[in-house]
Amino acid sequence: MDIKACLNEYIKELENEVMRVLSDPKTDKRTKNLAMKPLTSKKQIIKNTIDALDLVDRVAEEERNKKVGE
Repeated sequence: MDIKACLNEYIKELENEVMRVLSDPKTDKRTKNLAMKPLTSKKQIIKNTIDALDLVDRVAEEERNKKVGE
């Protein structure tokens, strides 16, 4: 399994955790907000990592194409 697939799987797990937090009727709004912040931050960090990996792949592909064209 490649790294992007693993990261996407982790995002799904975070989203499931968010749904568990939101659907818990015993938790008040303040506690839900406190629980959501780290989950949201983690998801954004993972998305940024995926974007960075895509950028690295694109640059590497462009470099390979340059060398082939020479």
